[in-house]
Amino acid sequence: MVRRLFEKLLIRPEDLRPSRDDFEVIGVFNPGVAVVGDEIVLLVRVAEQPRQRRPGHTGLPRWDPDVGQTVEWVKDEELEAIDPRMVRRRQDGLLRLTNLSHLRVIRSRDGRSIDSVEGARFEPLAEWEDFGVEDPRITRIGDTFYFTYVAVSHHGAATALASTTDFETFRRHGIIFPPDNKDVVLFSEQ
Repeated sequence: MVRRLFEKLLIRPEDLRPSRDDFEVIGVFNPGVAVVGDEIVLLVRVAEQPRQRRPGHTGLPRWDPDVGQTVEWVKDEELEAIDPRMVRRRQDGLLRLTNLSHLRVIRSRDGRSIDSVEGARFEPLAEWEDFGVEDPRITRIGDTFYFTYVAVSHHGAATALASTTDFETFRRHGIIFPPDNKDVVLFSEQ
């Protein structure tokens, strides 16, 4: 039996400012966690969706390399609802999320309260991330923190790899497992 030692909710969607004024944060979850010096760093998945509602349409956010976050408004009759966060285009069967996720650095000195939510962001950047980046798993190897994450795109959900030494800047290493492979973690030693 596992005994929970801490019952307090650390962070809620309303604790974070959205990336854009016309978006709202709808979820903060699935963090990767690392101890860095005397603090705990959480690399948290932040899901956002458009605030605007258009009758008869569904807003499908995505990352565009030329403009950043953008929203495609699709007629509801052209979509099949899979669940509250996912739809399928009837025309070609493409699955789309109704939200767009990025990763945000959140810091804590004690692991029981949040000291800063205004840390760096790891946002979609490449075509293979145009529907978002999700669910980091962090492993420290030497002085570098490597993290796997889910890169979501029209190709599917694939596992990608990135690294950082300071949780301020990040280096992408690309996709390491093809679509439909998720929840990958690196071991810190052989």
